[in-house]
Amino acid sequence: MELNCLELFLNTLNGINVNAFVLKKDKSNLELIDNRFRTLLYEDFVYTDAFDLLERKIKENSLMRKTDEFLFSYMFLRVPEEYLSEGDSSCLSIGPFSERRRNREEIYHIMQKKEIPEHLFNDIAAFYDAVPVVENALSFENVVRQFATGLFGREYHLEYLPEDCVLFLGSNKILRTVKENPQMAKDTIAERYHVENELMEAIAAGDYDRAHDLHGKFVTYHIRPRTKNPLRNKQHLAIVLNTLCRKAVEAGGVHPLYIDDLSTKFAVLINEVSSLSDVNTLSSEMIHKYCLLVKNHAMKGYSAVTKEIISYIDFHYTEDLNLNYFAGMFNMSKTYLSNLFKKETGVTLTDFIHQVRMRKAITLINSSALPITAIATACGYNDINYFIRVFKRTYGLSPKQYQKSIMFSTH
Repeated sequence: MELNCLELFLNTLNGINVNAFVLKKDKSNLELIDNRFRTLLYEDFVYTDAFDLLERKIKENSLMRKTDEFLFSYMFLRVPEEYLSEGDSSCLSIGPFSERRRNREEIYHIMQKKEIPEHLFNDIAAFYDAVPVVENALSFENVVRQFATGLFGREYHLEYLPEDCVLFLGSNKILRTVKENPQMAKDTIAERYHVENELMEAIAAGDYDRAHDLHGKFVTYHIRPRTKNPLRNKQHLAIVLNTLCRKAVEAGGVHPLYIDDLSTKFAVLINEVSSLSDVNTLSSEMIHKYCLLVKNHAMKGYSAVTKEIISYIDFHYTEDLNLNYFAGMFNMSKTYLSNLFKKETGVTLTDFIHQVRMRKAITLINSSALPITAIATACGYNDINYFIRVFKRTYGLSPKQYQKSIMFSTH
């Protein structure tokens, strides 16, 4: 339980694209403090000075904030001993993050000040693009402080490391220590495509939790902006995500007709959003809906007969469908077809037909004011009492009770 509190804290921050981890006592993961920025930039860079500084300066009940010479921000706090695993130090690192996206002129000025050769500009700029932006730093600090206080049972107070505390002393080395070709851009691109492939695999499997976590990592690999309009750039990234989701669910065995329907809906919604937060919400919803699409309509691994039956039911659910009908369609015995379908899908053919019709019924109740009798007919049930029995067996409520609960929840 205690370890879960720490995992929840780390996973929550990582989920909003901010790097967070516990430093190891053996100092084996210190380069993660700045996402390996100085390891990539400088020859033989070591982080020992940073670790020693944090051990001296981070107080038990303080959330310490520091901005380095590259204008990257960090926060540090001490985790109570009971939440740590063997080998962990008590210091937890959060960052780097930036209060705003740095433009090319600002990055170039920082490079000049640090005496970094101009030919490394693209590499340095690529790293700046990959660092997550926290638009309201003060609000973010307070949320992190309150979250840590609630989870770890310790009242944290926000403090700032003094100006004379240099977090990365090694960064002050002379020019010759800068690598000739750090290849940050190349490494960042390779890592982004690796995470992208894992994200598509998770969506193809309908694994929303994993897909959500991987999307959190994916958006940290910032694609270079196409325009000066932040909203348009966010919309562009959402369009990229929609395309990736399309490809993923197709690989997961979903029929193209379903994919096209959902993809078109999200394309319209992406174009209509009016704020950055709306784009973030829409992206999360997109992953959720595509994963549901896989769970509800994936046919990977099914035989040709089962695939055809499932597709037919999905598009002809209002017709009089039953085992006899499909046995005649495929010229098979009812017993063989019934056993084949249940073996591959895990449910009987009759139950599967009901499942499809019930999903349609719920959609109609949620999105229309049609009477129950009309909904029953629209879902392929000519006997209203039979429809009510199947609905109640499926959802635990009668259609009328469900309809009333929806009306009550919206008032």
